[in-house]
Amino acid sequence: QISWTPLRFLVCGRMITLTFHDLMGTDVPQLKLLCGADFMDTFKVPGLWRDDHVEEVVGCFGLVCVSRGSLQPDRAIHESDLLSRHRRRIFLIREWVHNEISATEVRRALRRGQSVKYLLPDSVIDYIREHNLYTQDSEMKNKDVKLRPLTMQTIQD
Repeated sequence: QISWTPLRFLVCGRMITLTFHDLMGTDVPQLKLLCGADFMDTFKVPGLWRDDHVEEVVGCFGLVCVSRGSLQPDRAIHESDLLSRHRRRIFLIREWVHNEISATEVRRALRRGQSVKYLLPDSVIDYIREHNLYTQDSEMKNKDVKLRPLTMQTIQD
């Protein structure tokens, strides 16, 4: 994928697909965004998320958030007026066996040249290698590049 796609459009596109199936008389599962507590913490980063996008994703679909280490998703909900308003649509999953594996940790391991053999399917590892993703060189090449969502946020405001 060459360009960044706003999460809101991905979720809404999936909902349109599910609604179509619903019209055909089948049972439709509820669509919710599944994320780790570290992802939910990004809602606090100024300018990263548009409030109306968060409102639509959390308000219309909901969120399932898996705990991560010492992060406190319930506190993030409490501290955010927007998330607090939709707290009944946010489901917190507390891991009873702590699993500190996250996409951030996988990218860090790859950047350091460490094996992710038992963390990702072989086809994903092959794709990452084939496209030279998450290497020290690719990270340095984009060091001063502003995150695409932040750039789009600036343009749209």
